[in-house]
Amino acid sequence: MIEHWRKIENIFKENDGSLPDIELNNLSGEEVIAGYEIIRNSSKCISSSNPYFWSKTKEAEISFTFLDNPARGVISGEAECFHVCFNGIKSPTGKTIPELGLFVFTDSLSIDYRMGLQWNIDAIKGLFELLLKLSNEFKDMKISHQGNLFDEEDVFVKAWINYSKPNTADK
Repeated sequence: MIEHWRKIENIFKENDGSLPDIELNNLSGEEVIAGYEIIRNSSKCISSSNPYFWSKTKEAEISFTFLDNPARGVISGEAECFHVCFNGIKSPTGKTIPELGLFVFTDSLSIDYRMGLQWNIDAIKGLFELLLKLSNEFKDMKISHQGNLFDEEDVFVKAWINYSKPNTADK
């Protein structure tokens, strides 16, 4: 089923300068917090320089480190939604995943990525493994793929639906 993965690779490999999003919607607050931790714990570092969130009560930027979980502040209402980038990401089976950005909202997570040649089939499989780990923790997650001009036929979502089915042989 290598052709199946090549179709997905084709929508990832052309760097057109955009940052498409993989949106994980319909999450509870606890799922947002857990999702942040899963992505963070799959990474080696934050690659954003000087990451921060806006504190609603202090009316100031609050810096955070790799060990923190600022998603808790978003869920509690203390923090505005924020974006951070992670690097050194490994899938559950050890596949290398290129840098990912993460938007944290009160009821969703949105993963953005830079398209390019770094997205080979192993990297894409690794991303799907990471998404599967996330979805296994989320009760009613809905996934969408936004902003990728090369995915007019919803190749990504169709592949995800097939991949996330139990006992799918093409993993």
